[in-house]
Amino acid sequence: MTDSNVAEYTLRIAGKRQVTLPEDVLTALDLKQGDEFRIVVRNPSDIRLVPYARIRRDLITPEIEEILKKRRAEIENGAEMISQEELLKRAAVKNAQRRIRSQAKPAARAVLQEAESVASR
Repeated sequence: MTDSNVAEYTLRIAGKRQVTLPEDVLTALDLKQGDEFRIVVRNPSDIRLVPYARIRRDLITPEIEEILKKRRAEIENGAEMISQEELLKRAAVKNAQRRIRSQAKPAARAVLQEAESVASR
């Protein structure tokens, strides 16, 4: 361990190029047997395991797809990773806000905008 937030492990590549991940890594990424994850290699000293979940395409709106696309680019550029649940939660909130804005009367829109500005402080 080199830092209180960094854990280092030495792994061995076994037959059929298999690697056993330490329990701490599985717990930190909330991975269980059968789960999938991506390996993002920025360079030989910056390799990341990213939890991956398949989501039904019919549930992803264009807005959510755009958020996911931006987030993938941010991660590839070194941004801190957040859980997929948190990302989808943020996307759902934004999507709901857009729907409310598009359906709200002008006075209600002003109230919503004021609430959002207070929440973002």
